[in-house]
Amino acid sequence: MLCKINENVPNCKMNDFNVLIYYLSDLIEKILSDTFKDACIQDLSHQQLHYLQVILRMGNPTITELANELKLTKPTVTALVDKMVKKGYLKRVPSDNDRRMTHLCIDQKGEIIQQLRQKAFGRLEEVIGKTLNSTEVTILTEVLKKLATQSETTTTALVR
Repeated sequence: MLCKINENVPNCKMNDFNVLIYYLSDLIEKILSDTFKDACIQDLSHQQLHYLQVILRMGNPTITELANELKLTKPTVTALVDKMVKKGYLKRVPSDNDRRMTHLCIDQKGEIIQQLRQKAFGRLEEVIGKTLNSTEVTILTEVLKKLATQSETTTTALVR
């Protein structure tokens, strides 16, 4: 159930886990969105942004590797990559070992997006630092470490 956190609204309390996840997600999205708007970047979909992040994490994958990671077909990934190449966020680079293969690399606009994401996460860190005391930050850090150790393929599958 999505509702404003309000003591007067039945079944919607500050300790309702689903509501808290919703608000955390909303906060992160707002910070990212505001950061991209400040930089006049509005031509990337959320899906394209996610793919860009996966490509960065994988370190210059091939289309096949990216499709396997995202659990999508090669034609689906190829279509999305083609759009991102055309927009200047990605480039295809021939493999040094096998000229028939190409790797996906971040282009200049993709680097700018990565820098903006880092800036946005810095803003999120500021919000957390202003909101939580040092003990709470330590606890949050430990909880996030536990969540981060979950399978990356599970995370990728959930985000799609």
